[in-house]
Amino acid sequence: MPIFHIHLFNDDNVIDEAGQQFADVAEARAEAVRSGREIIAEHVIHGRPIDLDHHLVLQDDQGRRLETIYFRDVVTFDG
Repeated sequence: MPIFHIHLFNDDNVIDEAGQQFADVAEARAEAVRSGREIIAEHVIHGRPIDLDHHLVLQDDQGRRLETIYFRDVVTFDG
């Protein structure tokens, strides 16, 4: 299975050196979206502000940037 890296760029940038195995890009993207939602949920629980410009970068094992996933794109607000 291919290895993908999900890097986090927020108040504390976290570079995923090891990466994780996923069946394909779609599965890796789904995990990145889930991770972004989890981070946002933690901010809400602890009353911290959410910067919708923070983002995750999905990268393949060759170092190619596949996608940038902004926090604003992983949640939906009504009203």
